[in-house]
Amino acid sequence: MALNQSGELKKRAWLAKQRLKMGYWESTKGETGAFEPRAPRLMQNVPAPDDGLYRKVCAILDRDELTINPIGQLIDDEVYEGLDPAAKQRYILELSDKFRELKERYYREKTGA
Repeated sequence: MALNQSGELKKRAWLAKQRLKMGYWESTKGETGAFEPRAPRLMQNVPAPDDGLYRKVCAILDRDELTINPIGQLIDDEVYEGLDPAAKQRYILELSDKFRELKERYYREKTGA
């Protein structure tokens, strides 16, 4: 294994360990018998109402261009800079889940379904 691959593996293992320490995954099993993620906590504290975020998502999707990093465009820099590394990771994960939900809403409304 090359040196940089070993470093990348250690980094990923460290991040996984941090997620376990934070309690990101609960060990309770649902009906499917699979692990289910714990309900997001951070987005409750972030002052980003869905309507404002939804308008941003609509603006991103209305552009007729390929957007490489839509999550990066949605990040509230003031909130993000005030977070510790673990909270930053949670913030990005929760923001990406919210983006997915709002993108589905956008396409439902656009198609009238």
